[in-house]
Amino acid sequence: MGKIKRALISVYDKAGVVDLARVLKQEFGVEILSTGGTAKALQDAGIDIIQVSKYTGAPEMFEGRVKTLHPKVEGGILQRRDNPKDAAEAEKYNVPPIDLVVCNLYPFASVVADPKTTNDQALEMIDIGGPTMIRAAAKSWPYVAVVANPAHYSLIIKEMRENGGEVSQKTRANLAQEVFAVMSLYDATVTQYMAEKLGAGTKFPEMLVKMYRKVYQCRYGENWDQEAAFYRDTKADWSLADAKILQGKEVSFNNYLDIDATVQMLLDLGTKKPTTVIFKHTSPCGAAMDDTSLLESCKTAFSCDPLSAFGGIWGFNRPLTKDIAEYIFVEKKVFVEVILAPSFAPEAMKILQTKQNVRVVEFGDIFSKRNSIYKMQDIRGALGGALVQDYDSKPVVKEWKVVSKKGISEKEKEYLEFAYIVCKWAKSNSAAFVQPTKTGVYSIGIGAGQQSRVHVVKLAASKAKEFGHETKGSYMGTDSFFPFPDGLEAAADVGCVAIINPGGSNKDADVIKTADDRSVALVFCGKRVFRT
Repeated sequence: MGKIKRALISVYDKAGVVDLARVLKQEFGVEILSTGGTAKALQDAGIDIIQVSKYTGAPEMFEGRVKTLHPKVEGGILQRRDNPKDAAEAEKYNVPPIDLVVCNLYPFASVVADPKTTNDQALEMIDIGGPTMIRAAAKSWPYVAVVANPAHYSLIIKEMRENGGEVSQKTRANLAQEVFAVMSLYDATVTQYMAEKLGAGTKFPEMLVKMYRKVYQCRYGENWDQEAAFYRDTKADWSLADAKILQGKEVSFNNYLDIDATVQMLLDLGTKKPTTVIFKHTSPCGAAMDDTSLLESCKTAFSCDPLSAFGGIWGFNRPLTKDIAEYIFVEKKVFVEVILAPSFAPEAMKILQTKQNVRVVEFGDIFSKRNSIYKMQDIRGALGGALVQDYDSKPVVKEWKVVSKKGISEKEKEYLEFAYIVCKWAKSNSAAFVQPTKTGVYSIGIGAGQQSRVHVVKLAASKAKEFGHETKGSYMGTDSFFPFPDGLEAAADVGCVAIINPGGSNKDADVIKTADDRSVALVFCGKRVFRT
């Protein structure tokens, strides 16, 4: 370690910088070099500084674009204090050492986040001198302390007071590591801006640059012996990290996967009708929409498969009220892992607070943000790499192509679209039977994760029967085409009256003929909804 004798202070965010400089000057007699607005702020506070332009003998140029890019500045930072050759050169060229660099960068990310920002304004926010200084200081961390975050000013002051004007090697190393992380984020933000706004890149560039910030240490990973954390995409307009966890145990890796699937299914179903969805292991085990109330949708969604709902994730598209909390936790006494809603009434929270282990997640107004949420890419890890695709955010029905002799009404379109959204969010291969009620529609049997189409249809039908649901007069969706007529026959055997799928099988003609023979309406919607 060495005492800090000379500091260079040049910051955009001036919070706390006067107090830091005053301590450096008054308590430790540090010589302070500064530039532009920072120099003025320090001088206005009565702190003696040396203008960098006077120190180097080179004026600031090009309206402040060049201030600190000078050998006397960079050399003062980069010289190795324990290297005799460096010491000789420093003396020869009159380049004194700089021991502390305090610098934060132009706020490029916040400026370009404003849609009114022009390209010229954005370019002026690409910092050059600041990154050069802090990178140099971070490289020289054995000799130089570098502070790129005002939150660390108090740490510098504390250590200097405790160590007679010195900053420990450990702290210097930690601060240097943070600088390189800050620069990685900064450069990634500029790279993404150039690609997205200036047409300098493609959707799938040769080098994919993304930056994530850790926001949550998960309770554990997918299994108990795995560790995990949740990271927020720094470019996302909205993230699950923005949802408020109002109470409950730590959120696990699996909880986040379930929360993600639940929120996305709610986004697909929208806000036209009060809606409830219940998930287990990232597949729905109950869903309902009701014209009259959220409570009715809650009751019918739960009735689909009350066994699988044990330990499930419950999601609502309306504020959660007292009557729903009473139904779930008092009347039915259901064990719930996570409950999600745009907001929670105070009376509902009183009931939820009696179940302290239940994770209560408030996601706010996500429905108006749907388009911006899905501007991001869907990125999944694969061994040694990542698979990148668009989110499957387009409407589930591309077209209403009725290929059977039997037609469908406008109301039946609602039932079929609902069934198709349910099977979209069940793991492939999937099938979902739904039934209308007097005031809505709800799932009665959901099959997921099967390797054959016919088996998943039979599974969904058997689950409906197991829980006492009437399959006669039901509607069904399945996430891809029927490779053979047997899947349609299995649905017809239990009384299904209309089916939606994308079509596209080599056996479509046989499937259509079977639909006509069994008096089943068949719709090819033109969009597959696999989910792996």
